[in-house]
Amino acid sequence: TTDSNEEIHQALAEAAKKHERVLVVFGADWCYDCHVLDAAFHRPDLSAALQGKFEVVHVDVGQEDKNQDLMERYRVPMKKGIPALAVLESDGKLLFSQQNGEFENARALGPEDLLEFLKKWKPLAR
Repeated sequence: TTDSNEEIHQALAEAAKKHERVLVVFGADWCYDCHVLDAAFHRPDLSAALQGKFEVVHVDVGQEDKNQDLMERYRVPMKKGIPALAVLESDGKLLFSQQNGEFENARALGPEDLLEFLKKWKPLAR
């Protein structure tokens, strides 16, 4: 398994080079909505919205027993459910953290909700 801290570190370095932001997605294999969200990110319209704007890092939270330090660091409460998202500036600054389980029920979200979110948090044009 890859070290999620290291993965985030690498994503931040990439993002800094490319003027992107980092989208951290907390999830787990057992979580149906995590799979729904992941599938949504592979839709052409959404992957286009991610392309060149975000480095995406998937963080596995296991049975709520893995990477809890990262959830804490990025202020994403596990008790509000997963999938959970955080957006980081390329310098590591936390821009957004999901505190209210906004994405927990991913199956109820339309692609337009996700597009809206990605548009809102994409890096500012240079």
